[in-house]
Amino acid sequence: MSFNSKSARDTLWRIMTVCFVLLAYLSRMVYAQQPSMGLVLYDTFNQKFLDPTKWSTLGACSTFSFLECVREIQDGSLRLEVRNYGATNSNEGIQYGPSELHFIDPVPIRTIAAQLVVRRTSSLGCPANTSFLPNSHAHALLAGNFFNSGSGNSADDVQGFLTFDHMSSDPEGTLSVAAFMNWQGQFFGFVSLGTANVGQKVIAKLAWDQSHSQFVASWTDAETGKVVQAFLPYTMPDTAPAAAPDKFVGVRTFTPNCVGTQMLFAYMEATFDNVMIGK
Repeated sequence: MSFNSKSARDTLWRIMTVCFVLLAYLSRMVYAQQPSMGLVLYDTFNQKFLDPTKWSTLGACSTFSFLECVREIQDGSLRLEVRNYGATNSNEGIQYGPSELHFIDPVPIRTIAAQLVVRRTSSLGCPANTSFLPNSHAHALLAGNFFNSGSGNSADDVQGFLTFDHMSSDPEGTLSVAAFMNWQGQFFGFVSLGTANVGQKVIAKLAWDQSHSQFVASWTDAETGKVVQAFLPYTMPDTAPAAAPDKFVGVRTFTPNCVGTQMLFAYMEATFDNVMIGK
């Protein structure tokens, strides 16, 4: 075939365009399976019990406001589940229930990624309790204390969070995805990463990008490869290590206290798999 004619050159251009589109699609699918280059596989949960050389014994079922709390390996995935209840003698305050899994050596970890599925979630709110907003809710999350702003006091540790949250006022089956930071007891830097669905398999990722003074949060739809990403810049000094270093995956529930005979609850069950880390 001669490529001297215009029609031949147009044909070649169309072929090249199709190849580029196909390459981009294949690259996106690879990304869906492997969230980021530079990460290493940390745990696949393909054993009967959690590995004590990788995970801390702290962080599970550490409050007294629930009847059900689970942290276990089930069918090759980490399963976390909590249902906690509010008190019935007040319309102020909340009850909090976590089930978490903490890395045994969090200091060198700068990036956490994991395959995540929120299997089930539900909650009941209390209109009379306005002391805590958004009232009753639950979320699955990646989080940690990444660095200290310089004082060496743990209150000056800077925390990063990526959460998949369901509030009592949300449509059934919907999760609001958000990332934010905490410093000196204040949450700040909130960014929305859209919505996901209960039952949807995603790859969640939270990274500390020290060279650009920011956190980077993202989630990828494992089926379609669609990526949603957000940047969280900060201004405080970041050269000191965290005074209370910590990195973890977890499920947390928050239930308002509500006067009455019915105990309100918040509930979530989620699985984590193929946890990866970057240093």
